[in-house]
Amino acid sequence: MRIFGFNSHGGPEVLQHLEVPAPTPGAGEVLIDVRATSVNPGDLNTREGTNDFEVGFPMAFGREAAGTVVAVGEGVSGIEPGQLVFGSSASGHGSFGEQALLHAPSVTPVPEGLDVQHAACIPVAYGTALDLIDMLDLKAGERFVVLGAGGGVGTAVTSLATARGIDVIGVASARKKELVESLGGRHVESGPGWVERVRAVAEHPVALFDLVGGDVLREGAELTDRLVSVADKPTVKELGGTDVPRRRTREVFGEVARLLASGKAQVTVSDVLPLSEAAAAVAVVEDGHATGKVVVTVP
Repeated sequence: MRIFGFNSHGGPEVLQHLEVPAPTPGAGEVLIDVRATSVNPGDLNTREGTNDFEVGFPMAFGREAAGTVVAVGEGVSGIEPGQLVFGSSASGHGSFGEQALLHAPSVTPVPEGLDVQHAACIPVAYGTALDLIDMLDLKAGERFVVLGAGGGVGTAVTSLATARGIDVIGVASARKKELVESLGGRHVESGPGWVERVRAVAEHPVALFDLVGGDVLREGAELTDRLVSVADKPTVKELGGTDVPRRRTREVFGEVARLLASGKAQVTVSDVLPLSEAAAAVAVVEDGHATGKVVVTVP
């Protein structure tokens, strides 16, 4: 079986196309023929060995996929071979390959009306977005700042939040203004002076969600005492904020899938590349050029 992955931790140079044995689903796992997967910033940390995601070498890159069920492991219910599904990678496994093992509690049927490439984007970015919105218990009309609104998770949060009538102030570069506004958000240009620009359009936001980290997150603490970050967990903790506890369940992913299939929210995909060009797909995200999600398809 062909995968795009790595045999040791490191930078882009460790990524390569590899031939590995086809996996067999264990208890609580689902094996799929992959049709689409996507790149997330957290995947870079897994490759580098700087997060707590379990790794078993050789390791396929990626943490989410959509495809057709081949087999299910012991204890798996509600999912059968032949179904078109999406979900999160099983512990110790990646998703950039001809086949992938998924964590069974996360595996969700792809509803009619939802493209498989969009379904593959749900578990990390859109799942995180819904977990955040539910955690903050944001209500229609409340003002909410998204710092880094033009990336994969940023566009997901903006789309899902505005679908609920939440007033999203999307801080992003000038070139992403049209994107943020197309998702229903109010664009504020990032860069020096961004805090004052936010204050000019949205006094007293109820919360700030950070996807940038560092000094920019520290500046954001001037706007609200309700801070959430997935980009800089040590700093947000120091500032009295929190990370986003992830649920990764069929119920959560199913809710997102229904919203997307109904057209009430949308997936923003900037690039679609085949598995043979996976290195280029990763580079788009690693170089900071992604506008929304970068999808990799598997023939």
